[in-house]
Amino acid sequence: MLNNRSATLEVLPELPVDRAGWVTRMSCTLWGHHVDNHDFLAAGKPFDRTCRCGAAYLPLDGSSTRVRHTLSCFLGHHTYQRLVDRDGYHEYVCVQCGHPLLFAADSDPYADSALFNKKVRYLCGLFGHHVSRVTNRNGFVEHACGCGHTFLRPESEITVIRHPARCVVAGHWITFLVARSGYAEYLCLHCGHPFCFAAPGSGRAAAAHP
Repeated sequence: MLNNRSATLEVLPELPVDRAGWVTRMSCTLWGHHVDNHDFLAAGKPFDRTCRCGAAYLPLDGSSTRVRHTLSCFLGHHTYQRLVDRDGYHEYVCVQCGHPLLFAADSDPYADSALFNKKVRYLCGLFGHHVSRVTNRNGFVEHACGCGHTFLRPESEITVIRHPARCVVAGHWITFLVARSGYAEYLCLHCGHPFCFAAPGSGRAAAAHP
């Protein structure tokens, strides 16, 4: 009987165990999907997004995607390049996580920089962003903090914006807003945080590689 069992075990095929893929999928389930403009630039089709866990995400149909915080940007620094000049402001975008930055043109400390590093102002994250109104666009009122952080919110009169606990702990639930300047802009449904993700083949976006 024992010999028969051994023979049976010997002919059973070994099933592959995709431990790395399983860990990645679990990580995305727990913390949200990974986003990186370098990956988006290397993709085959414009705005055809697939997370490294294998899931299709960041659709253009108005449905939401939960994305994680990019800790290398948050704990280290963002690397910004100029996106566009508009409404009397200079707008920049992080070449990795897509975080936008907005400074008034007449007081922009980075106006002469093609590419620059900037750390997060942690006090704003802790106590709130003190914002002023920039413009109306895409059905929202755009507000900007002195640190450069922008928000798109329905309120026109607002002076302090804080990230709700769900965004701080679990990431952002974002939905497509508009395509502009070679990027797809998404917006967090809870705090109004915008993100700009690059499209492959865009001349502007291609400069995002450091």
